[in-house]
Amino acid sequence: NNGFNSFNESGGFGRNYTWTNTLNFKKIFFNDHSVKLLVGTEALGNNNREVGGSRINLFLDDPNYRLLSNGSPTGQSNYSFAGQGSQFSLLGQLNYGYKDKYLLSATFRRDGNSIFGPDSRYGNFPAFSAAWRVTEEDFARSMAWLTDLKIRGSWGKAGFAANTSGLNQFTLFSSTPSNSNYDITGSSTSTVQGFYASRSGNPVTGWQKDSKTDIGLDAILWNGKLTFSADYFQKKSEGLLFPLALPALLGGATAPDVNVGNVKNTGFEMLLGSKGNLSRDFRYDVTATFTTYKNNIVFLPGVPYFDAGGLRNGNAVRNEVDHPISSFYGYQVVGLFQDASDVTKSATQADAAPGRFKYADLNGDGAITTDDRTFIGNPNPDFILGLNIGLNYKNFDFSMFLYGTFGNEVFNYTKYWIDFYQGFEGNKSVKSLTESWTPSRGGNKVP
Repeated sequence: NNGFNSFNESGGFGRNYTWTNTLNFKKIFFNDHSVKLLVGTEALGNNNREVGGSRINLFLDDPNYRLLSNGSPTGQSNYSFAGQGSQFSLLGQLNYGYKDKYLLSATFRRDGNSIFGPDSRYGNFPAFSAAWRVTEEDFARSMAWLTDLKIRGSWGKAGFAANTSGLNQFTLFSSTPSNSNYDITGSSTSTVQGFYASRSGNPVTGWQKDSKTDIGLDAILWNGKLTFSADYFQKKSEGLLFPLALPALLGGATAPDVNVGNVKNTGFEMLLGSKGNLSRDFRYDVTATFTTYKNNIVFLPGVPYFDAGGLRNGNAVRNEVDHPISSFYGYQVVGLFQDASDVTKSATQADAAPGRFKYADLNGDGAITTDDRTFIGNPNPDFILGLNIGLNYKNFDFSMFLYGTFGNEVFNYTKYWIDFYQGFEGNKSVKSLTESWTPSRGGNKVP
């Protein structure tokens, strides 16, 4: 082999365990009162370790010779890493029912996770619910078409750790020849090992706390030929977990997740279903779902907004109070400069030229600056639809699931690489070649 090749090899292990202990009690008192009690503990743990290495320029591509010792020592590298984490929970639930007509439930969890620092590790998460089964009332027993009707309400709080790293609370330092070694002695032939900050830690980061209030009803009509469920909900997320934007003076250290603010979702969910027999051998089961919600940031601690969604040419997302989370933020394109006179009469803009994007001068100062950026898209859908279809004929069955979101904007990052003027000349789409602006083909949308 005369060309460049490389070989990497790694090995490792991981172990996870879950240890749960529960105690249950249930009893019916005076024929009508039922009580169920559950208490328990749960412990989760995991640890892993991996080691690996690589070499370049193996003299053969034969798989039998793919060994690290057969590569060039000048291209040698190796690594190893290890990790561990744990969570411990106390839990309890009390359920009460009267004649299976009036139902009450209370739940409590206390969770502790090693992801968070000692002062923020534990969180208390209660929940309460109540329901009234209307069909157990005497006045409803005569309604033969009404199989079951239940009105319910609930409130609960849960802890969420998102994708927060187990290293989040620690500030870490690393060492690599290219990033931290330095020629302190003044000799051009030797360097001294140094260290750089690879991760910035935040020991006060804690649980994201999601609380949800729900009011709804469930109904079954004609023994299941029609099923209906509807819910109005309000969900509040407090202490939302997001990476902190670090100042440039900290270098390229990985930013920690911090609790950045509160978000509220208010919406409506509905389910409509039907199942039954079309004949002795042909059965069907169809369910349709509809969800709509409104998302809004209600609080950010100490700042009016923070940017996220970093791309090659900057952040594409701004999170700001009274706007939906992860809203797209940038310049509003109003068309293309068609000719030199169009450039002259428009607001001044860097690199303005015929055939390039023309941005909206939103503040009316005659110049396109960062102050002219605005909210340009919302990734949250207007509504979500789902459809489940199940058919059975004798011993044959068929099922289909459809799901769709509607009204949500998507950031088309591919266009940056294929439709923009600057750079990437060899990476253009067919549309940009055949439909883009030229002096003789004006009015197009592709620059």
